[in-house]
Amino acid sequence: MAENDQDDKTEAPSQKRLDDARAKGDVPRSTEINSWFILSGAAFTISIMGGSGAKLTGFWEQAGHFSASKVEMSRLSGDFFLTLVDFLTLPFAIAVTAAAIGPLLQHIPTPSLEHLMPKMSRVSPAAGLARVLGKGAVAQVIKSVAKLAIVGSIVTLAMWSERQRLAMLPDMELSAILDVARAALMHILIAVLSIHAFVAGGDYLFQWFSWHKRLMMSRQDLKDEFKQQEGSPEVKNKLRQLRRNFARRTMMSKVPKATVVIANPTHFAVALQYDEGMRAPVCVAKGVDVLALRIRKLAEEHDVPVIEDRPLARSLYKLVEVDGQIPLDLYKPVAEIIGYVMRLRQRRAAPRRERRVSEP
Repeated sequence: MAENDQDDKTEAPSQKRLDDARAKGDVPRSTEINSWFILSGAAFTISIMGGSGAKLTGFWEQAGHFSASKVEMSRLSGDFFLTLVDFLTLPFAIAVTAAAIGPLLQHIPTPSLEHLMPKMSRVSPAAGLARVLGKGAVAQVIKSVAKLAIVGSIVTLAMWSERQRLAMLPDMELSAILDVARAALMHILIAVLSIHAFVAGGDYLFQWFSWHKRLMMSRQDLKDEFKQQEGSPEVKNKLRQLRRNFARRTMMSKVPKATVVIANPTHFAVALQYDEGMRAPVCVAKGVDVLALRIRKLAEEHDVPVIEDRPLARSLYKLVEVDGQIPLDLYKPVAEIIGYVMRLRQRRAAPRRERRVSEP
């Protein structure tokens, strides 16, 4: 089943999938690169500390001349400890630096709690058996055996070339033995590092391609990711519907403040508003069919005049957007209607003024 799923993953991983993997700490890692830098640090340490151990070896060479008194032993212990600390400080610093360079060159660490969260796959016997017997484990074993054979051959060749000097070690002083050992060790490390550089480079490429292949996606994965990023059509339609409903409620709330509604008998209705100081009338609402009937009904409920003009209603509905001014071509017919509405309001208002004046 897993192999079939992997066969379906024929598409290159998207940038989002790669970024998500890196954010979780899932990145290609080569332990061989880390080992190469650690070996390089060891070789560098040995090369610069040729005479640093002279004082330390002096303790061993002069061991038979020290007094066994309590005071002398206490002093020697303190001197030996300080000398040992001084001798190991630089190698320790170099080792820590070398161990950190390898991972930093491969990827920048990112804080992630993903690996700290408990997972049943980590304690599952079946998952553990799959890791032990899987392709990755077999490849790791083959790589380790090959590396051991290569390194063993290099060490054998390097030691074989130094066999005559090594045979003379029993007759040498301790300082000379250390010099010979350092030279032989440097010879071995240089040879190992030269070959290991190719091993580390090849292993990193193998790890990168394995990581990339593991993150490959199927066409369905790409579609699902696109839906997550862009939003599913159902959600987008729902949001669009909500926006339309909100805009419609806002538009209908302006109808009672309109100056006039221009309509044909049933199909179109356009509510216009005009106040003194405005450059041109503004469309505050418009609709067709059912919405047009609602606009007319709402206008009648609030005593907004409804004027039926079939051609003008159609033109206004087609050419004017809500909250937009009417076009210049329609100024004259609209002005005539608004003028008529204004005169009608004045005539209606005149009796009211007369009644107020006549009242004592």
